[in-house]
Amino acid sequence: MPLVSMPRTDWIWKAFLPRWSDRDHEAANVSGPNAVDISGMDYQETLVIVAGFDPLRDWQKRYYEWLRKSGKEAQLIEYPDMIHAFYIFPESPESSQLITQVKDFITKRSPSEIHILHNACTVFLYDV
Repeated sequence: MPLVSMPRTDWIWKAFLPRWSDRDHEAANVSGPNAVDISGMDYQETLVIVAGFDPLRDWQKRYYEWLRKSGKEAQLIEYPDMIHAFYIFPESPESSQLITQVKDFITKRSPSEIHILHNACTVFLYDV
């Protein structure tokens, strides 16, 4: 079984969501059919990274599109030949390239935005 698959992610979400929930629960699929309307919220610019061989890539692209449709600024970086979490392999040139792109994204922000990004990245890294 691959490291990441839809059945495996469904199992993980079901372990943490309320009973009888599915992948469209707002905590698991923030941009899905039960999404909260964020159009009026103050929302920091978001960087979305999509790997072409990631089974979750369609969800990631929908998330990016949902942010844009909600009037939020978002950047999309695609790595068509990479797998889920490819950045954890330091020997990969794409890993170094992505780290540089994330660094550039962060350094273009104000100090208050960096604090918010730091908190979001911490949560993201624990999720991986």
